[in-house]
Amino acid sequence: MTTMTTTPATVAEPAPPAPPDTHIANPFPLKLRLPDAVIAAGPDACEAWFVDLTLANEDARCRFELNANGELELTMPPYDPADAQESEMHGTLYIWNTANGRPGTATSSSGAYRLPNGAIRFPDAAWTAAVNVRPRPAIPPRARPYCPDFVVEIRSPSQSRPSDLAALLNKMREYMDNGARLGWLLDPLERTVRIYRASAVEPELLNDPETLDGADVLPGFVFPVRQLIFDLV
Repeated sequence: MTTMTTTPATVAEPAPPAPPDTHIANPFPLKLRLPDAVIAAGPDACEAWFVDLTLANEDARCRFELNANGELELTMPPYDPADAQESEMHGTLYIWNTANGRPGTATSSSGAYRLPNGAIRFPDAAWTAAVNVRPRPAIPPRARPYCPDFVVEIRSPSQSRPSDLAALLNKMREYMDNGARLGWLLDPLERTVRIYRASAVEPELLNDPETLDGADVLPGFVFPVRQLIFDLV
């Protein structure tokens, strides 16, 4: 009898995952219009619709805001180092507020504000003097019904296009037009800061400053922007 031997079948190793396509265009920001009936019903109806939508999609890997025209604005979440930069900005502001007896309320990028024009914004950091803080209902959840006195937006690596910078400039102008007294647009990509003041028509542009101060809005507040934003990797 002839004994036959067989060679075990060779199982091919799975192919390594394909690297991400770095040539895919950044689709953000996206704008989606609310139903006309909701917009016609007014800002309260728009906010209720917005809250329901965001709660139903709380695991979505994007940020939601609502502009004054009744359009949802979807943007990318902050990735490294933008997330750390936001934490440094809010943390420093929070420590200053606490050390000075909490003269106001400091919020991070999770703090929602409904501006007088109806837009719902989530500034990367914000502060409001206690005298200007107005209550909001806890149930159902709602945005804070006012514009902060001090707002900060930080340009992230995903906002490298000129159109992204233009959108940030428009947002900063919106804050000022709706009652903010001081605003900082921090731009790590260009190492610049634009300072918006209620008393000035145009922002002041600073190139690679070492520190920023809160002037009369945040007396004694000094933020080492070069160390905690520009040089943070």
